[in-house]
Amino acid sequence: MIVGLGFFTRGALAATVFYIVHHILVKANLFLIGGIIGRRTGTQALAKTGGLYKKAPWLALLFLIPAMSLGGIPPLSGFFAKFTLVREGLALGEWMVISACLAVGLLTLYSMIKIWNEAFWKDAPAGESQPDRPVPLLMMAPAVALAACTVMFGIFPGVFMGLALRAADQLINPAGYIEAVLHTSPPAR
Repeated sequence: MIVGLGFFTRGALAATVFYIVHHILVKANLFLIGGIIGRRTGTQALAKTGGLYKKAPWLALLFLIPAMSLGGIPPLSGFFAKFTLVREGLALGEWMVISACLAVGLLTLYSMIKIWNEAFWKDAPAGESQPDRPVPLLMMAPAVALAACTVMFGIFPGVFMGLALRAADQLINPAGYIEAVLHTSPPAR
């Protein structure tokens, strides 16, 4: 998001707006899924969890959607935001900045895979009995809805990018916003 603000072009600002919405959806969903895991297992400690892939494959998938989106994997929302920002950076010739952004994306993907392996793939720790409590529907529904939004943003990015481009236009030229809020024209520059 900072890179998009630094580039300060219409496309980069639109990518930043897209990223903001993407991060709201994805990170909120990861927190919700963390709560669901805690509810099922009775702990929030990753070292004390494991084997959830076998017990709750739907939960593993529900985690993978926002985790992979955060890493920028297509067709999820994070890919399109990252793609737009990279395209803008390449047009500006900002090779080093884009290389750093892509490296950070790979590190993010690595960290999400480590978390998935710890909670879902590895076996449950020996000697630790994990409760397998049911998860109420009211706890699941928001996580499912946010995952669906993440997928929709990735499959139909044009709709959301159109809105982000309108927001970018207003960030570049705030005269219309100032007039609407203050009911007056902005001062001449």
